[in-house]
Amino acid sequence: MHILDIFLGLIDTMPIQANSMRALLANTALISVAIILLSCLGPHTQSAPELDPTQMGGKYADQSNNSTNFTTSGGSGLAVAGEPGYVGDTLTASIMVTNSGNSTGTVSLAIHQISVEETFQGSQISISPGSTREVSSPFKLTSSGTNYFDWHLIISGDSDNPQLRGNFTVEVIPSQVLNLTIDSVEWTSSGGLHLETSVFLSDGRSREITLEASTGFQGSSKLLQSIQISSDPGRRTVTFELGHPSADVIFLEAIPLGWQPSSNSLNTSQMNVDEPLVNLDSIYVEASFNPEKPIPGSRVIVTISLENMGLYEAQSGSVRVISSSDQQILAQRDVQSVMPGSDLTTDVSLSDWPASDSVGLEIHWQTSGLTSIKYFTIETEKSQEGLDLPFDLLAAGYGLFAGVLAILVGTLVWRAVSTRTPSTSDLNLRETKESAKSISKQEKIEIQCSFCDQRLMVPHDHVGGVRCPACSMEFVVGETEKTPHSVVRSSEDTLNCPECEQALRVKLEDRPVMSRCPVCKTQFMAEAEGV
Repeated sequence: MHILDIFLGLIDTMPIQANSMRALLANTALISVAIILLSCLGPHTQSAPELDPTQMGGKYADQSNNSTNFTTSGGSGLAVAGEPGYVGDTLTASIMVTNSGNSTGTVSLAIHQISVEETFQGSQISISPGSTREVSSPFKLTSSGTNYFDWHLIISGDSDNPQLRGNFTVEVIPSQVLNLTIDSVEWTSSGGLHLETSVFLSDGRSREITLEASTGFQGSSKLLQSIQISSDPGRRTVTFELGHPSADVIFLEAIPLGWQPSSNSLNTSQMNVDEPLVNLDSIYVEASFNPEKPIPGSRVIVTISLENMGLYEAQSGSVRVISSSDQQILAQRDVQSVMPGSDLTTDVSLSDWPASDSVGLEIHWQTSGLTSIKYFTIETEKSQEGLDLPFDLLAAGYGLFAGVLAILVGTLVWRAVSTRTPSTSDLNLRETKESAKSISKQEKIEIQCSFCDQRLMVPHDHVGGVRCPACSMEFVVGETEKTPHSVVRSSEDTLNCPECEQALRVKLEDRPVMSRCPVCKTQFMAEAEGV
């Protein structure tokens, strides 16, 4: 009002003729001041329900409570990663989105392929006010040539915004060819199953592949090994070591990871296999002994020959020399593997040859889980000790001649006395000793030595011990002695002494018969098994 008074004072200095003008100007000033005051007080005095939303501009919409305003950042547009693309590849499209509102919101990117009516949608991304984040979505290429796609942003709780959508194209190359072949298969007893394979990938980009080797056996399959490789375009060799599986066929498969091979690809292969089993009939053992007739207690060299006539390698193992009588291991040696169609010779030493007339030995060859056995019976050379006599042989010969002569003279005298005619009587005649001896000679029987089979003549009624002149061994014939003896039975010609376990030979057809051990001098009755 202070300004108005000044303005009216100026008017008062004007002439009286201007009184009418002065009144008009005063009224105009008052109206102007009133309008200014009303415009300042109006927004505070009018209630909120009386405001008309339609009169507010679009620029005030994003300033209301809990609102978002998403826009693409910097006009960069949609970016596609992974080109050039091949049929079956999965690419990734992404776009930068900014939230210029005052509330956090979630956004996701949707890709729609026009030719196949297929839509791909990425993960939802939360964007806070004033932030910019990348929103992406994977999509798959289904056909070669130019592929057309539409894209749009899906905003949670908001209507579709035509400014947040668009389209793009991708040039797609036909799929790469993936071929897999089995080049060679080798299965040995020592090295196991060895596989060499080739992987071929046509021109293009490097690819991730999983190779799986499986076996088939009697209608069932089993995965043996799986490896992941990064294969460049071209041919690559891959080797498998599969050990010793139970299998009659091998399966191999190349599995693409995250991509699709061409329909012309051959990414599987199989091959029949045979396990290298050594046949017992194809391996042989032979042996020779030096000396051929060993002396008890002496050292003997056994030369052992191993022969493999089969189709597969006989693995490394061992050879053993075993006593047949008590299964004692007399010598043992490790031997190397024997290839098919070849043989191997090795020597073992026996330091102390057993004290027996004949020694039974077994040669064992253990290889590839099998045991090949060869049996031998070696005759022992009789000891030559005692031939160097400590006296003169000529003097001994003279003495022997004199002794024999004395025996003959005595025999003649005894016969002359025993054959004289005795006195007779009317009742009976007494037989002479000579006639009785003649009758006794006619009643002798033939027997065999229990040790060397020498035929001997003994009186038919003789009971007791008999010494064989050929082998100097003693044995008993006739009735058994009153003193009980041990009884040993067996089903073969050899048996063991009941006292010292020495192996002895008594033929089955001579049993039952009293036998005597030449080592411990124990007598026992030898009988056949089952009698």
